[in-house]
Amino acid sequence: MAPQIVADGEPMTRPRDYCIRPTIPVLIGRGGLIPIVGLAAMFTIFGAQVGLPLVLSAIFGAFGGTLSLLFHELGHVRAAGSVPNVRPKAVSFLWAGAATTLDGRYRTGLDQARVAMGGPAASFTFAFALFAVCLLPAPVAMKEPLMLLGAFNLVLGLLNLFPAYPLDGYKVVMGLLWSFTGSEGRARRILRRIGIGWAALEFPAALVLAAEKPAIGGFVMIAAATMIAQKRFVRRQLRRQLS
Repeated sequence: MAPQIVADGEPMTRPRDYCIRPTIPVLIGRGGLIPIVGLAAMFTIFGAQVGLPLVLSAIFGAFGGTLSLLFHELGHVRAAGSVPNVRPKAVSFLWAGAATTLDGRYRTGLDQARVAMGGPAASFTFAFALFAVCLLPAPVAMKEPLMLLGAFNLVLGLLNLFPAYPLDGYKVVMGLLWSFTGSEGRARRILRRIGIGWAALEFPAALVLAAEKPAIGGFVMIAAATMIAQKRFVRRQLRRQLS
């Protein structure tokens, strides 16, 4: 028999699919303010190029950019809620950005790919919603910050689809390979070999690029170092926060 809820003295049958979703905590770890400050600075730079007030750009970067990161991670949380044996545990802001902690283990590669795609899909949805709002009649001064925030969410979704650990694109490729080969271990070995081969080609190319165009080469090396640092330290910081 289905459980009942009493309202105004009359029993009402609760729907069978009714469930209470657990609250997902949002944590700020060590260095968690770094991406917020970085987003404020980045929006200030781009805002100055299009003629936006510096203070307005900084506010939009700090609050709008942080909201965008949160929206991206909640996309993972929402996708994980529809996958068996996996439960979202927390969303954390770290020095390297934001991350979602999950409990459990994926049953299939397609489940992993589905959860990984949840973040970029949420970013794209947020971006297109902001662009749609900009089509409404409003002063240009109000539309420009929204357009800038929409562009940020679009870039955020696209960058996360890049197949490099720990980005979402890597997890999508991992899940699809797992599904194709029928073995998670085999999929990991394939990606590890591809990664080693790619690094063997990429490292000399980065050195040449740094010598010929120091600005671009330096940016590439910093991005690579950031990804390596994320791989080594993000999980460790998450464990410390949740312990």
